[in-house]
Order: sequence, then structure tokens, then C-alpha cells
Amino acid sequence: MLDHVAEELSATAGWRRVLEAYATLAAGAVAPPQSESSDASESPGWVPRLSQLDGVEPERLSALHGKLIALGLLSFEISGKLGMRYQLSPLGRRTLGRVDEFEEPSADESADLPTDDSGNADLEAA
Repeated sequence: MLDHVAEELSATAGWRRVLEAYATLAAGAVAPPQSESSDASESPGWVPRLSQLDGVEPERLSALHGKLIALGLLSFEISGKLGMRYQLSPLGRRTLGRVDEFEEPSADESADLPTDDSGNADLEAA
């Protein structure tokens, strides 16, 4: 795994909970019957976007989606008939398999982190 991904995850509370929720949803999703007209968007593993998750504030959930997508841990697609759908990327699945290697901060520790990707500590200190 890339060092910057591990670094970002170590500074971001809630990421594991989001990835685990998508993994659980994908495991429970029923694959549609195969037919010649089925397309890639109907492939198993794609699930609707989480709008709420226990232990994660709704506004924080949006920021976590963006961070996980930017880090390559979560994939998304927009389908005309199905809307926005998500699935764990291969890197996301590998990361969940190695969760013991990452120390996730508590929600209190990461509450002071910026929710965007600016990360400019000099501005916060001023």
C-alpha cells in the first residue's frame, strides 16, 4: 500500500466504518440473473450510496466518501436508471484485510481536521 494512503487513513476517523458498511452491503447484494442484455452497471458489488451510518455524522459521511474515492479505496458510477452507486475498489478490499496495520483516530481527534483536502496547517495556526 502506498505510504500516503496509510498516512491519510491514520489521520481520518470513520473510514473503516464506511468501507466495512459497503463490504457488508455488497456481500448481501443479490446478483441479477445473467442475460445478454445485462451491462456492467448491473454487476454484483455495486450498491446505493450510504446516506447515513451509525457513529458517523451525516456531514462527515460526505467528506469520508470523497476522501475514500480520492485515495482509490472506493469506486463509484452514475447510472441513468439506478443513480449513484458505489463499491470497494481492489485496494479498498485489500485495505480492509489489513486494518490492524492502521491506527484510526477517535472521532474527537479527527474533528479538528479540515473536511476538504486543503490540509494547510499554517492557515489553521494563524
